[in-house]
Parts: sequence; structure tokens; C-alpha cells
Amino acid sequence: LDQGIDQINSVVEVNRAQALGVGPVSYYTYATTLHNVPIMLIGNSIATAAFPRLIERLSQNRPDLFRRDFVKVLLTMLWLVAPVAIVGYFARGYLARIIFGDVAPEVALIFGYLIAAVVGRIIYSMLSRYFYANKDTLTPLYVSIFAIALNIYLAFTLARKDSYGVAGLALAQSIVALSEVAILMIVMMIRDRKIFGTYFWSSIGKLISVTGFSVVAAFITISIFPLNLDDKGVVALGSKLLIISGITFLTHLGVSYIFGLEQSKIVVSKAKEIILKPIRV
Repeated sequence: LDQGIDQINSVVEVNRAQALGVGPVSYYTYATTLHNVPIMLIGNSIATAAFPRLIERLSQNRPDLFRRDFVKVLLTMLWLVAPVAIVGYFARGYLARIIFGDVAPEVALIFGYLIAAVVGRIIYSMLSRYFYANKDTLTPLYVSIFAIALNIYLAFTLARKDSYGVAGLALAQSIVALSEVAILMIVMMIRDRKIFGTYFWSSIGKLISVTGFSVVAAFITISIFPLNLDDKGVVALGSKLLIISGITFLTHLGVSYIFGLEQSKIVVSKAKEIILKPIRV
């Protein structure tokens, strides 16, 4: 019920978009489809894969290992989503023009407001598994009901012609997604004061610093390879998008390695293993 109740939001959002005209419905649908991709690939897939291990730790009566595995997976998801969110925000115009063509400016505008929602939904997918593993399905449900009420209020408040227009729906989603994450984390810390220890907050601090370098790298790269009016086609747009993404991800990986983040060490170690692997003739 908790996983499906968010469909109520979709009904309300479509209703509000229709009140703004015919075009906004399509623009918002395209943008939300785009924002669902990283949520499915990073959030739902990793959280689903990690869920059996979390249950196993609790069945072994090892809450210490449960906390350790949960925090490691959550940090990995945050580490992965950071460069994705940066590229998604700064290069949203390139991506929207490649996929949606003529309606790219409208879709890019809405998608920019949805970036925070992408981050929030990905974090939520893991936080909810914490409660499910502890056989608590009601807390996420109650939080979702609150989120729906908040989203409906914000949708009617922000998605007006004299306010943010259809982009207000995306802004409302981002506010609601971050609110859900904040509430769940507060509940978790109240129930288990050991869940987020020094290691977690130290890693978060390092990740924020790394993200700052990645933002600078993405901004400089976009300044060198700007989106021009005559840029059309997969080759012209795709090459620029590939360069921006590549530099941003490499910066994120390199600075993470310098800062000693565990996730980057695993990636670098695996890359060395593949590159230095002997070739059999």
C-alpha cells in the first residue's frame, strides 16, 4: 500500500497540469519519466538487492552488522547519485534536446526542479528498507500519507499561472521528497541512536566536499562546451553530453579517492584489476 499510494500524487499533478493548459501535461510527463530513470536504476535496484542481506543480519541477531551494512549501502547510493544529479542539472538541456526535441526547453526547466526529488527518492528507497527489515511497514505508510497531503497543498499553491506554473509541481515534489527523508531519518535516530555514527557523518562531510569539486568541474566543462541554438542531432549533442558527463564523473571519482572515500577505492581497485589483467594469446 505504501509503495502504491504515491499514485494519488500523479492524479493530482495531472489535474493541476491540465488546469494550466494542454502543453504542460506533456512537458511534466516527459520530465517525470526522465527523473524516474535514476531512481529505478540506482535507488530501487540497489535497495532491493541489499534488502535480503539486511534481513539476514537481523535474523542472526546482529544489529551491529545490520547498521554497518545499511550505512555502507546508503553511502554508496549517495556517492553514486551525487554525480548523476550534477550532470542531470547542468546538462539537462542537452539531454532534453536529444530525447524530446522541440519541447526540450520546457522539459529541461521542469527537470531542473526535479533533481532534488531524484536525490530524495533514491535515499527514501533505502530508508524505507530499514523499517521493512525491522517489520515496521506502518511508519513509512504514515510518512507517505503526510507527504501526499503536503504535496497536494504545495501543488495547488505553487502550480498556478501567477506562481511557478507547471514547474511548481516539480518544486513541490522536491520539497516533499526531502521532507520524507528528513522525517524518516529523525525517526530512525530516535529509535536507534547508533545507526548514524561518526563514520557516517564523516563520510557525508567528505562527500559534500567532493560534490563541490564535481560541481565546479561540470560548470567549467559546460562553459567550454555550451549548448548552442544550432546544436542538433545525437552526434553534436551526444558528444558534448558525453564530455561533460565523463569529466564530471572522473572528477568525482578522483577527488573521492584523494579524500579516502571507500566507494572510490573499490572502483579504482576494480579498474586496476581489469586494466592490468594478463591477456591470454
